[in-house]
Amino acid sequence: MTTTPASFETVAARMAGNIRKPLRGTVLLGKYGVAPLITTLVATSGQIAVPSTYESLGWISTDGLAFAGKSDFSEVRGWGSASFLRRDIKAQDHTMKFTAIETKRLTLELRMGRDLVATQMSAAGEWKADILDRPDVMDWRALAIGVDGSGAGLYYMARAFHKCTVTDMDDQAWTDGDDPLGYGVTLGAVPDDVSGTIGTEFIFGPGALAAAAAMGITVAA
Repeated sequence: MTTTPASFETVAARMAGNIRKPLRGTVLLGKYGVAPLITTLVATSGQIAVPSTYESLGWISTDGLAFAGKSDFSEVRGWGSASFLRRDIKAQDHTMKFTAIETKRLTLELRMGRDLVATQMSAAGEWKADILDRPDVMDWRALAIGVDGSGAGLYYMARAFHKCTVTDMDDQAWTDGDDPLGYGVTLGAVPDDVSGTIGTEFIFGPGALAAAAAMGITVAA
């Protein structure tokens, strides 16, 4: 093996241009079995191609989006070993947590666990939906999109859960404080029968294409 002497900065290869910060974003949902699997998001001129059966939750609270991945391992020790000799993944949980702050049918569907498309408002201006003791589990396809930069530097980051359900709901406070009425939920991903995967990670946009080499990503011919 040969080595070449170099300065710390050369060895560290730190690039500030690779630091990303999603300055804005949202979550789109499609009902599982109706909304198609998302396999690409790229359109021309920095636009996004999303199937019409996906609907946006709109504004998300300033907490943004939080993704978590938890693994459960089976660990093996040997006779006389001080350290584990082998680790195998037994289970993995992938979640997406956010608080939607627009009150509309989609956020109410998330919180109530019901399809409310056919629930109409009366001519007198009253909308109502029963709170069920044990609602059915609703399966969703979820797409989270974050945006950094603008113009030629427009950089999108996205994560799709191909099949997920609401696994937790935050307490909802009705108050005259600074926080609006929120719909805080956690979506837990499960394997999708169509793709055979949990989800897909996307990076795209003109800024992403321009930064491919700096990120160590090869661009196809």
